[in-house]
Amino acid sequence: MYNRNLHILNESEDYQYYLDYRTGCATAITGRFNSERLRAACSALNRARTVGIMEISQQTPPSESLQADVWATSFTRKANSWDVPLIALEKLGIFKDNDGFLTSEELEPLMSGAEAAPYYDEKNGVVYKLFDLRSNGSLGKKVVVERDDDGDFQIELADANLFDTLKKLSILNDAGALVSEIVGLSDTGDYLISKQPFANPREDFHEDREVSVHAIRGIVPIGSTFRRTTAITYINGSAWLVDDLHDRNIMRTAENIPTIIDALTGSIPPLAIKELAWLKIAIDDAKYYRENNQIPLRRSFDDVDDNDL
Repeated sequence: MYNRNLHILNESEDYQYYLDYRTGCATAITGRFNSERLRAACSALNRARTVGIMEISQQTPPSESLQADVWATSFTRKANSWDVPLIALEKLGIFKDNDGFLTSEELEPLMSGAEAAPYYDEKNGVVYKLFDLRSNGSLGKKVVVERDDDGDFQIELADANLFDTLKKLSILNDAGALVSEIVGLSDTGDYLISKQPFANPREDFHEDREVSVHAIRGIVPIGSTFRRTTAITYINGSAWLVDDLHDRNIMRTAENIPTIIDALTGSIPPLAIKELAWLKIAIDDAKYYRENNQIPLRRSFDDVDDNDL
């Protein structure tokens, strides 16, 4: 089936796809290199697989409500109908030990984040990330803008669901962070799997973070009243918050370019844009930056209301 899908992808898009020998399905990422063409190829895969994964997640009831073999048959049939790759973790090189914890003798476990368990395939220069979808697992966090006890808009953390995570992977890839591919689901339905090129350690954190924020055409608002340093990026017709830019989420590509390898994302409520002038300016600047590939130059006091002086 995946050979057929690979042929269809190559016929329908002007991108080159390959077979991932571990998963047996179409992939754009085959090593540590990065390019805009590779990013576009990942974007096409991500769009198709996001639609399919969301469809089968909405149509498939929890496995506890059906016999295991009946659930597995239904899950597989629906995944096939939506062209969602189902990956056997054992084929990927990852197993569960007697206590149910993931382990691998072929892949090197990397430091786990709040959202995913990463495994490094040194031979091929890629990292597979497993997001736990089980009820006792965690898909990590997203950022939201809400009013605090004083009535001011602030950024807060909220639990992320499957859609939030799929959206985040696509946003960061499309915006210009380290290229990221949505691979598919484990055949048991327990894990969402993504894939990235392996990245090198960062050098100077603050300088590398600044460069990596510019790589996503990000704008850090001037005059922000948020208590967190958060960038605004404009992608696919919408403005997005990009947060959690700590030292472990900033690395360097194989080309030695600083990059964001992970972050939290979130949408911006219209009421916050209406009430916070600095936020509206940052969004406008992020949109201009995306569309013109340059930061808008604002003259001093151009955006200050005379009544505020």
